[in-house]
Amino acid sequence: MNDPRGVVFLRYFVRHQQEIYACILTLVPNLHDADDLFQEGLTVMWHKFDQFAPGTNFAAWAVQIMRYLILDYRRRCARSKKVQLSDEVLDTLMDHMPSPQDQMAVRLEALKDCMAQLDERARRMIKVRYERNTSVADMASQLRISVRQVQRTLASINGVLLRCMRRSLAAGGDPL
Repeated sequence: MNDPRGVVFLRYFVRHQQEIYACILTLVPNLHDADDLFQEGLTVMWHKFDQFAPGTNFAAWAVQIMRYLILDYRRRCARSKKVQLSDEVLDTLMDHMPSPQDQMAVRLEALKDCMAQLDERARRMIKVRYERNTSVADMASQLRISVRQVQRTLASINGVLLRCMRRSLAAGGDPL
């Protein structure tokens, strides 16, 4: 890509796309509608990218754009008689929604704490699988066990991590 503006936009977008999408899913109950809004939002963000001030919070800027698209979506739903939250409730949710960065930081901290509680073998397996992006087949070969055994072990470890994170986040008021 020869367009430096496009490269910068893509870097910001790729870094924050999950946070933006998570915000949409929180406020739009229909998955297909959420996907459509996400695509529409991407187009709007690209067209308005000249208005973004580099060095500021891209995720917050993008979520604000999504807020207007969601409000428009809600107006269209109201005309079609779809059941939805009132504008007041939506505004309250948007105003009190923690920033995507805050949510991610809390969840990453919970994950670190839960990883620290695993035994060394389980931590090593998780790191090999996810940090090094090693395939299950390669792990099975390296460990000299079956692919199915690696899958079962990883599923078990992931279950332990998920339960630990749910407990940790619930204790902090942020359910997973």
